[in-house]
Amino acid sequence: MSDLRAARRLATAVVAVGLATAVGLAAHGHVDLADLAMLYLVAIAAAAVAGRGSALVAAALAVAAFNYCFIPPRFTLQVADARHLITFVVMFGAGLTISTLMTRLRRREAEAREANLRARGEELRSALLSAVSHDLRTPLAVITGAATTLRDSRGELSPSVRRELEDTLVDEASRLERVLGNLLEMSRVETGLVPAREEVPVEELVGVALERAAATLGSRPVTIAVPPDLTVSVDPLLFAQVLGNLLDNAVRHGAPPIEIVARRRGDQIELDVADHGPGVPAAARPHVFDRFFRASAAPGVGLGLAVVRGIVTAHGGAVELVPGAGGTCVRITLPAPPVSAPVALGPAAPAGHAQPAAALPGRAT
Repeated sequence: MSDLRAARRLATAVVAVGLATAVGLAAHGHVDLADLAMLYLVAIAAAAVAGRGSALVAAALAVAAFNYCFIPPRFTLQVADARHLITFVVMFGAGLTISTLMTRLRRREAEAREANLRARGEELRSALLSAVSHDLRTPLAVITGAATTLRDSRGELSPSVRRELEDTLVDEASRLERVLGNLLEMSRVETGLVPAREEVPVEELVGVALERAAATLGSRPVTIAVPPDLTVSVDPLLFAQVLGNLLDNAVRHGAPPIEIVARRRGDQIELDVADHGPGVPAAARPHVFDRFFRASAAPGVGLGLAVVRGIVTAHGGAVELVPGAGGTCVRITLPAPPVSAPVALGPAAPAGHAQPAAALPGRAT
């Protein structure tokens, strides 16, 4: 890798000086030697963008090319007038100065980026601590209380009470897992997420998401309209998180039935997840994808939709709320893969998931 970088820097210096020489030869006889020297200073500055070494090489090449092509006697390396030696020294000194300034500028830019990342990290850390103080402690407290009751009152609890406590443990543990998953994904998004893409059928992504969200969906009906041959180039694990967050959001803030609709529109894939609840208030619509924003008083950290936006953006897509007659519709738009290259990866989606406009129970089977 270092050899490749060195070769690129050398090539940058050669090309920059070569272009300056070509322009100088074309203009020779019409401009002064001082103007021709300025061409080489521009070439040195251009080469300095590639690094200090490139600038120094360009400076050395510029001195040699200027002397060979333009200083009498031309097309030799002899210098008839010693005063031109001062020009050579100035050109090389200019290259050294420019390269030093560019190096300092890069260092300062790197320090500024690092400072910005630290500031964003501190901001995220403070927000996460704020979220942890309530949205993690609450399910932990419920889990601790239910588990303590089960432990200390083994022989005194009726089967129905025991079952209720066990369901509470499962529900709160799932909630805790969901919160922690969103916190981890948000940290990955903040630090620069790079998806591992595969071309996957959309119906397969929907099937996996329904299976994972089975406990959350319960008996709520889910209507699916996904063409069986529709594929998309995404990271399957990350998009399972995206669809899971949207389904969870529809369950907690909306009302059944939940609809999942996918279509190809030109060179884009559109994927809608909609519910028939009260919808998002107009004042909250511009902020629903912001970190830690909650449009209602329902429990949660306010990271679910922010994680959705971060993952979709990392795939080169976009996410938005689509106005409708009622409820909430979140639309994901992604670049469509070539039509001629559909590739099905992994096991087929569960039976029934590929039925267009089919009403399915929320618990995938």
